[in-house]
Amino acid sequence: MKLNKETILNLITEHNQDDIKKANELVASDKYYRPTYHIAPPNGLLNDPNGLVYIDGEHYIHYQWSPLQPYHGMKHWRLVKTKDFVNYDDLGVSVIPTEEFERTGAFSGSAFKEKDGVKIYYTGNIEENGEMIEEVQIKADFIDEKIVNKRVVVEHDKNLFTPHVRDPKIFEYENNKYMIFGAQCKADMLGGLVFYKTDDMEKYTFDRILKPSLDQTYGYMWECPNLDYLEGKMLFMQSSEGWFNEENPYELNSSRNVVYTQIDKLDFENNKLNEKTILKTMDFGHDFYAPQTYWVDKKLLMIGWLGAVDVQYPTDEYSWHSMLTIPRELSWSKEILVQKPYSEFKKNVLTKTTKKAFKELSVNKAIHLEFDLSDNLDIKILNEKNEFIEIKFTDKEIILDRTNQTAKVDWNFETPRKALRKFKNQKVEIFIDSSSIEIFADNYETIFTSRFFVKNFNKIQLNKEHEMLLSDIKEMKLK
Repeated sequence: MKLNKETILNLITEHNQDDIKKANELVASDKYYRPTYHIAPPNGLLNDPNGLVYIDGEHYIHYQWSPLQPYHGMKHWRLVKTKDFVNYDDLGVSVIPTEEFERTGAFSGSAFKEKDGVKIYYTGNIEENGEMIEEVQIKADFIDEKIVNKRVVVEHDKNLFTPHVRDPKIFEYENNKYMIFGAQCKADMLGGLVFYKTDDMEKYTFDRILKPSLDQTYGYMWECPNLDYLEGKMLFMQSSEGWFNEENPYELNSSRNVVYTQIDKLDFENNKLNEKTILKTMDFGHDFYAPQTYWVDKKLLMIGWLGAVDVQYPTDEYSWHSMLTIPRELSWSKEILVQKPYSEFKKNVLTKTTKKAFKELSVNKAIHLEFDLSDNLDIKILNEKNEFIEIKFTDKEIILDRTNQTAKVDWNFETPRKALRKFKNQKVEIFIDSSSIEIFADNYETIFTSRFFVKNFNKIQLNKEHEMLLSDIKEMKLK
């Protein structure tokens, strides 16, 4: 049964005030895991970063949000902005799915600067009786920090695609503009990258579907695809559904995997990606998905969802779920993607930096470590009950193990995460928050992003004395 606009609006916006109060009280009662400097939802579930755009010195960061309950429900968008990643303005809900063409949720999308202002592109989800039946691509205007004038610009082509067609982005290639998005193709029930060509930025016409050039499928659905120019090459990344390998400890070991490759030139003649290498894992941690890029002063930045699909976290009991990563600055090292903590972010958030050699260190909930490494090292983050997570740098591997934490994460991909160590001599940075860790190792070529749940952790132990730069991290101020 289709609902009219007024009914949909009432269902979405008129939350019971007692339920809102209860959810907010639960969030406020979380004294253990609530982040101090990462973006997290006021309540409910946060997932994909969306509509990232830099305007007049301010970073606008939308994210998908299911209000109140820490589960994947009716997807809204919410918006924050910041100049310095310390002081934030919470601009509230930016998309409420009130239209017929988005009546069961506003799914992911992006921002694009056109001649007459910033435009927002996203997917409208339509389900009936719990089954997805259609997804459409929506364009809207971003005016006075509001998303307005929503309209469908690409209808669902049921001849070409299953109901899985989503996450649009504008991409300019060889003097043409395209809307690209991921899809599951009916011809083979596998993923592909869809191109719709546009001349006037209002009318979009199907152009082609790009498939792999190499002998892989990359999954049955390519979510959140990104094509970007980066240092004279193209970076293609996507969040793959249905492409994993539980037997390989180093690649594709989550339920869904973010993967990437470098491209010189797309093979339009044969409708192929023309990828240089088989897509590789972008992040080796437990909780990283749906990253999105945007440009800031000629630097390509990326923010990801610091969470995972099909996982319920210990924070669910406090009525909130997931957060966003810190911003990362992208570059190439030959064909390997380099991810560094954004330099302006570091400059603004790090404080009280000291150099210290230690074997045991008392810490609070937010700390940054930076050090050079030329040998092996074990690092534990632990509490007085000897509950901990562990990072190991061996001759061969880098390992992140959270099996000894206080509260367990119940899912089918909870094994310790591993990557082959690339460099004996390397730079390492680690950002620790109340319930998250972001490890930048191998000179920023190997990244681990994970949640962790060690209640009241208060110290870091090393297996031997090692010198590090230690910094406190300023607490986020949200108004």
